[in-house]
Amino acid sequence: MLITTSRRPCHLARILCRELALVLPGGEYLPRGVKTIEKTTLLAKQRGHGRVMFVSSFSGRPGEIRFIEVGETWRWLDASIRLAGVTINRRKSRIGDSSGMKIYAADPSSYEFARWLGRILEIECVERPPESGPVILITSDGGLEIKFRVMPSTEDLGPVLTVASYGPLFKKLR
Repeated sequence: MLITTSRRPCHLARILCRELALVLPGGEYLPRGVKTIEKTTLLAKQRGHGRVMFVSSFSGRPGEIRFIEVGETWRWLDASIRLAGVTINRRKSRIGDSSGMKIYAADPSSYEFARWLGRILEIECVERPPESGPVILITSDGGLEIKFRVMPSTEDLGPVLTVASYGPLFKKLR
């Protein structure tokens, strides 16, 4: 997945994109600059990516993640993640080989989001925590959060994203 920002991103959005490229399978960060959507999707296709993730900034903070599907042409996916907060974990961001990454919902209230995110990222959602390997952990303690880990460790690697809402047209969380 090619990962980039919206136009005129905040500094934290750029850092978030770099961090996501280190933890997502096949992730590659490309600074947006003045590239149009068309140019960005063409570069994604040339580099072998089927999706583009855009991180937008609102009020000087990363505020939204949107996705484009790239094929013969490109189209926006009807999928958006509104962010309530982002925590960058710069010292511990490299997962290594993330090719076998899974998504796991730590509790029943986060399972729907985990399945939805798995479809968007094209990563398998599992019902039991993996015993080893990279995992995207979805929790809902104090709000829906996306965390990255290498099991069996309990230490977060990479960014922690707090989700305000997700889905088509900003469907509100229950």
